[in-house]
Amino acid sequence: MVKDVLRRAVGAFFAVALLLNSVACTSYSEPVEPVPTVTPLVTKTPEDGSIVPVPPTSGEPGEADFSLTMLDVGQGLSILVQADGEYLLYDGGGRSASSYVVAYLQQHAVTKLEWLAASHYDEDHISGLVGVLHATPVEQALMPDYIPDTQIYQSLQNVLGEKNVPVIYPTQGDILSLGDAKIQVVGPRNYDYDLDNDKSLCLRICYGYFQCLLTGDTEQDAEQDMVASGQDLTCDLYVVGHHGSSSSTSEELLDAASPAYAFLSVGADNPYGHPTAQTLNALQQHGITLYRTDQQGEVTVYSDGQQCWFSTAPSEDWSAGNQTVSEEPLPTVIPQNCRYVLNTHTKKFHYPECSSVDQMSEKNKEFTDASRDELIARGYTACGRCNP
Repeated sequence: MVKDVLRRAVGAFFAVALLLNSVACTSYSEPVEPVPTVTPLVTKTPEDGSIVPVPPTSGEPGEADFSLTMLDVGQGLSILVQADGEYLLYDGGGRSASSYVVAYLQQHAVTKLEWLAASHYDEDHISGLVGVLHATPVEQALMPDYIPDTQIYQSLQNVLGEKNVPVIYPTQGDILSLGDAKIQVVGPRNYDYDLDNDKSLCLRICYGYFQCLLTGDTEQDAEQDMVASGQDLTCDLYVVGHHGSSSSTSEELLDAASPAYAFLSVGADNPYGHPTAQTLNALQQHGITLYRTDQQGEVTVYSDGQQCWFSTAPSEDWSAGNQTVSEEPLPTVIPQNCRYVLNTHTKKFHYPECSSVDQMSEKNKEFTDASRDELIARGYTACGRCNP
């Protein structure tokens, strides 16, 4: 009798242990009771019994071996990644944020960076890195392989040389490590793009079952090339490209990455109109939970490789910015006789009213009254969203 009771108790213990071990941040298995400060990211709907993701509650670091913090650098980007006590800083914000980034590292006892990475060489991404290099030892630097004619780029190169920091210029497909995290270089395909934004160094960071995608200011041409490369871009957390500009976060990228959460680094009342309603609508349509610096300040996601949780509750503010400075050419007026809109880069054709047309780069947009069969004969394929 006692043996039977003990046997049943032991069996129940191992059953619970196996169930807990199977729950991952993107898992769609049966829900389990959360451990302290960790909220499971799946639940069952009472109506139909299906399993759907739910927003997590906030929590403290707890037993997390991995964290990713979106620093509040205003209209810029700076991401601090920690894995098993090792650190990577991806971008450092603009000049006005330099002292804040340095202070943040000091206040959080970051005495050394294993990696310092520049997504690309715009001032609002690398000025803060110059200050960090003066204050914090860096083991290795990751840099995109192109040379802009700017003073801030030269300042960054000078301090890298002064501090004798080895510089690596990675290529698509390279794999690096940070603690037990794997860092995959997923972009750019090359450096032949006309726009410096499209030369942004794009990283997919995997810690256990938790995955993050960082794309800098990459715009739609380079995003679509990443998707076309066939690499695995799936992620739990997507750091929104180019501060929520309409030129980034293409439908193709969101479909390929399929994130549950988005971090949006953007300055309050910035003159560029970031984030745009177009990008926010795309995130909402994909059911993505949003965190944004202009409304919430710095935000951290924690993970133990199985589950993830956040330092604060999600944003409920989906308001777009107000543009006072023109960032891109004005959209071309669609001709009245236009039957389809072509994307000459992706070789897809769309109905003029398709939402993908709004996300299309103006230089890739072409209008036509050709028939569907004619376009297919020319090598174009129909858009999967509007099904022309």
